[in-house]
Amino acid sequence: MSAKLDFVARSEHKLVGKMGFRIGRTIGKGTYSKVCLSTNSKGDKFACKIIRKKLAGSDFIEKFLPREIEIITAIKHPNIIQVYKIMETQQVIYMFMDYCRDGDLLEYIREYGCFPEEKAKHYFRPLVEAVAYLHDLDIAHRDIKCENIFLMANKQVKLGDFGFARMCTDAYGKHVLSDTFCGSAAYAAPEILKGISYDPKMYDMWSLGCVLYIMVSASMPFDDLDVKRMIKSQLNRSIFTVTLLWPDYSLQMKNLLNSLLEPDLHKRITIGAVKQHEWFDRGHLLKLKRFLSRSTTSLL
Repeated sequence: MSAKLDFVARSEHKLVGKMGFRIGRTIGKGTYSKVCLSTNSKGDKFACKIIRKKLAGSDFIEKFLPREIEIITAIKHPNIIQVYKIMETQQVIYMFMDYCRDGDLLEYIREYGCFPEEKAKHYFRPLVEAVAYLHDLDIAHRDIKCENIFLMANKQVKLGDFGFARMCTDAYGKHVLSDTFCGSAAYAAPEILKGISYDPKMYDMWSLGCVLYIMVSASMPFDDLDVKRMIKSQLNRSIFTVTLLWPDYSLQMKNLLNSLLEPDLHKRITIGAVKQHEWFDRGHLLKLKRFLSRSTTSLL
């Protein structure tokens, strides 16, 4: 392949080398970007997102990218991908971030299948913590999906890709609605698909419901091939009937799932309520009941 057709010119890579990083093999590709494995002079591994400006387009470069950079440089949480360095040249933007050896959640589920309930809880809880952290800062992710949830070598869960993230308040602290269609249709709430102004935080909640559904079923909750039929299915709460047929999952988990995939915005659960949901305490309560049962038996 000629130098003109190279995704990133060699001279650009040499500049990165002077900054102490080495660009390695490609581990992911997008429409206008790719992710490469990178190492620094100490041998530490990073994922390097390389964005080609010309391919990205002016709307992304002038609107979405500045938002993303502003947000990712201001946040730090154990369950959010940490960006350590951003470098920009005339043609390319480099973002050096956490390297997640085990890939994304979708890949993991495709390989190992759906999760039993306790495993789903183990993976879902840190995701809830990450979203709660963002919402407390009035930040909405707007693209929560299995492909943007990554697994570290120690199976630690991390939320990444803040390309559609935005603040939920204006300069005066007033709550603002969103009008932009963001993310993937398969994870989109009915208000997004209907093209009306929406609360970006509540969009995140719906997407969390889709992720939880995929965790426990290894399938999508809605078919996005026919958007009109998809909206109808969402508004009819057809998913509620589906979960009734799951004998291996608790009523608490089903209740949480249905509360997340609630089409009525006024009834859809908030992230604060999710953190306090009884499903997350169920394991603790079961252990307590067993302990009390053993204690009572020993006294007889």
